[in-house]
Amino acid sequence: MGEAGESCAFYIAEKLGMPARMLKTAVCASYGKEAAAAYQFQEQTLTQYKVKQSQVKKRKPVRTSANLSKTYQIGDSVMVLPDKKIGIVCEEINEKGVLRVQLPNKKVWINHKRVKLHVAAKELYPEDYDFSIIFDTVENRKARHEMERKYTTKEIWAEEE
Repeated sequence: MGEAGESCAFYIAEKLGMPARMLKTAVCASYGKEAAAAYQFQEQTLTQYKVKQSQVKKRKPVRTSANLSKTYQIGDSVMVLPDKKIGIVCEEINEKGVLRVQLPNKKVWINHKRVKLHVAAKELYPEDYDFSIIFDTVENRKARHEMERKYTTKEIWAEEE
């Protein structure tokens, strides 16, 4: 009780391929020269180290929502797979990689992996096109127009399901 135990960190570092001379230096710095003599490390040659190093697999690049937001924009015509239904993107991709698509008679949240670009919005609409014509209800559009024109006390923005 009250005494520090032996650390396995040096043995783990050896298994991961750290050279023996570096391990001996670390043991001397941590525990002293007497303790370094007690440790038995296997001398690894440089070729053994290279074989172990080549077994490491590279990670695939991670897609971030910043990269994905460039892929699909509001107004893009997309094909929803595997049903092959055509819809229009009405909300851009969020941080989870999900975007909202307007299908006939409904709006659905779909993972970007289930969507394929059919026709880009810049090919379908003029540059300054107001997408509220497509995605907002008539009541919301009228209320927004009235708010832009003058002060109003009307309650608006009932979220459409």
